[in-house]
Amino acid sequence: GMSDDEGFGGGGSSGDIMLPKATVLRAIKDLLPKGLRCSSETGNLIMECCMEFLRMLSDEANVLSTKQGKQTIGPDHILKSLEELGFQKWTDELNESLTNHKEALKRKPRMKKNPMKDSGMTMQELIEEQKKLFGQANAAAAPTLQRSESQESDAPSAKKQKT
Repeated sequence: GMSDDEGFGGGGSSGDIMLPKATVLRAIKDLLPKGLRCSSETGNLIMECCMEFLRMLSDEANVLSTKQGKQTIGPDHILKSLEELGFQKWTDELNESLTNHKEALKRKPRMKKNPMKDSGMTMQELIEEQKKLFGQANAAAAPTLQRSESQESDAPSAKKQKT
């Protein structure tokens, strides 16, 4: 069998889309009415359906982006693909989610390219500060390291010499 974090990819060729099995099974479980369970075989079938849907959607989006001479599939290609595949009833909700996502990105503070550049410290001062912080971190970790080393020395030696 597969471990929980392995994807479920059907054929297993390197080009296959992989979905994290544990995540999909958790989603299925969470969406089912209380008290209703899903067999492993049914879960696998649902995952195959999800992957086929993703293949169809990405193929369609790829065709659309290529027609436009684009190298990257954008959200508009996905929304148009959903319409082309007969899932237009989802596009309003997805457009709303996309708008909310874009708004959230605008509110998120942007990371400066080099936050240390404007710190008012010279490179040498920054290096000294870093060394000091590493020293503090090492000192804080030292008791833990000493404990684990002393436990190792108490343990009987793994290699007994034959006489």
